[in-house]
Amino acid sequence: MTGITKTNETLIAPVYKNGVTLQFVTISFPNADLTAKLGRVAGVQSPVVQALDAISTIASIEIIGTPRYDTTTTLSIACAALGGAFGTSDYDGDKDVETFPVACQQAIVALATSTGSLQGYSNTLTTVAAEIRGVAL
Repeated sequence: MTGITKTNETLIAPVYKNGVTLQFVTISFPNADLTAKLGRVAGVQSPVVQALDAISTIASIEIIGTPRYDTTTTLSIACAALGGAFGTSDYDGDKDVETFPVACQQAIVALATSTGSLQGYSNTLTTVAAEIRGVAL
């Protein structure tokens, strides 16, 4: 089958081909070494997985990074945003307008409040912040 191949194609973040924007956010887990909390421990869900599950209820997660090199308490992810970057909106349907990072944080805290601590860490402490990217991949 024939196809079209474009060699040496360059992708500049946060814009992705085909019109989808990648919205990068940083998730911070204060006082938690993420390298030790990425999987189940004795049958208990990872707090990182719980945070990602919460965010996936309001957005499509396209990229999950590894814990950042300068610290083991932060993780970067990218969510697909059709039609441009996420602005302020009522993401969770509670009639409260917030930014996308705040909506992600509220979703994480709401889920953590119902489950309690996981692996000795409470996601009620987790924060989410917008991340600016402008690097060529």
